[in-house]
Amino acid sequence: MAEFKTHLTGGMVTGISIALGGSLFLRLNAVQTCAVFLMGVTGGILPDLDSDSGKPLAILCSQLSVLIPALLVDRIIRDVNNSPEFLISYFVLSYFFINNIICEIIKKITKHRGIMHSIPFAFLCGGGVYHLFVPSGRHMAVTAGVALFSGCIVHLVLDELDSLTIKFGVIPVIKNSCGTALKFRSGSGLATAFIYIITIFLFIKM
Repeated sequence: MAEFKTHLTGGMVTGISIALGGSLFLRLNAVQTCAVFLMGVTGGILPDLDSDSGKPLAILCSQLSVLIPALLVDRIIRDVNNSPEFLISYFVLSYFFINNIICEIIKKITKHRGIMHSIPFAFLCGGGVYHLFVPSGRHMAVTAGVALFSGCIVHLVLDELDSLTIKFGVIPVIKNSCGTALKFRSGSGLATAFIYIITIFLFIKM
């Protein structure tokens, strides 16, 4: 498995590339460009959400605990309430719920290099981000979704490249981890079916 710094760098390069493309060709403003970059960075480490310990999981849980409530706040305000006391309660409770309950559940039910290290999971995450950014316009939503999807794919590719090592400076040796990242299914048929169903639903709703 590639190191955290390698995945972070891959996500940053992906984010910068797509953010610049969105700025130049789709005329995204500075804030939108920054958001696209951050989606690329997030995608670069997102497949490690199934890691039970270590820096990637801690960073992802903290990041998602802030990002998800922030991206949903407009809809919450429109449909529920916009008073200061409600917003404070909403953000604080959302942070603790996602960081301490949802992420703990993920730790319990996921297996490293399982379905979260797969191409359909990358599509699922990209589709989810698209829907979260729809209020900012279709161009922004597509660009953000592509950035996160691409970051995830770069992560998977780096993991697969890491499964090839060189012995004695000349002999290529394939590790047992080969094929466990860049794949279309996991060892769990139920988990695989669940991801495909949710992904198809998200793309139908686009």
